[in-house]
Amino acid sequence: EQDRSALHQAIEQQEISVAKAGINATLKSRCAVLAAANPKLGRFDEFMPIHEQINMPPALLSRFDLIFSMIDRPNRERDSNLALHILQTHKAGEIHEQRLRLKDSKYTEEEEKKLMKPVTPFFEPEFLRKYVAYAKRNVFPVLQDDALERLKDYYVSLRSSSEESIPFTPRQLEAFVRLAEASARVRLSDHVTIEDAERAINIIEKYLRRVGLDRETGRFDIDIITTGISRSQHDRMLTVLEIIKKLSGESPDGTASKEDIISEGEIQGIESGKVKDALERLKRNGQIYEPKHNHYRITEEY
Repeated sequence: EQDRSALHQAIEQQEISVAKAGINATLKSRCAVLAAANPKLGRFDEFMPIHEQINMPPALLSRFDLIFSMIDRPNRERDSNLALHILQTHKAGEIHEQRLRLKDSKYTEEEEKKLMKPVTPFFEPEFLRKYVAYAKRNVFPVLQDDALERLKDYYVSLRSSSEESIPFTPRQLEAFVRLAEASARVRLSDHVTIEDAERAINIIEKYLRRVGLDRETGRFDIDIITTGISRSQHDRMLTVLEIIKKLSGESPDGTASKEDIISEGEIQGIESGKVKDALERLKRNGQIYEPKHNHYRITEEY
């Protein structure tokens, strides 16, 4: 929990507070954050909110420019290529070790080089380190007018295409700019072109299709990341709250039974399973409570 709160401040305010040995200081932390997390249940579920699977609050998740869930789906061709690559890598290591230890090894240097080629990096790590350092120190790209217009048009058109859900916020627009600048910087270019803008749009669209798509409406909904629930789920919870309020007012004991809530929800076009899910969420959020089994009442705060 302490690490998460420190990370929140570093990402949002670009600084870190230190309080140790009587020293209180605030240090600048202008750096990129690359985080990895394993899902609670071992595999990512595309139909569950991402914050419920990695135990990270939505407020912190929304600070990341990109979020990718690694999903393992069986694919014969890809699995075959992966298995072949892993096995050949092991064989290459074994041949290298044998030639190193035994003078009379039957394997030649050419065979070893041939097997090592797929795992030998095209660029050496030292070269990449120098390349990145040079780009950060010497390249400061500027948005060109056509790239600026492309990002603006995409942002405005996507927001206006949905009247209910909010696909993007200004925070995502800043992510577009950072990615477009990074695309230009990796080319060692001082100009952010329309191609860089398109690349940024494609990357963010791919990430949102994974973790920011409302499966019910088929639209992007940033609320899934920022709050943990989509706009359609939020509206459904409000409807269920109204049903509980109405039934509680009509009931002698001031509660609404689960059976009546589900029946009323179905009349209003909500499936029974989604009504149950809304009840669980409302109870978890403290908006309703269960004074007796399968009977609900709205908390005074709501």
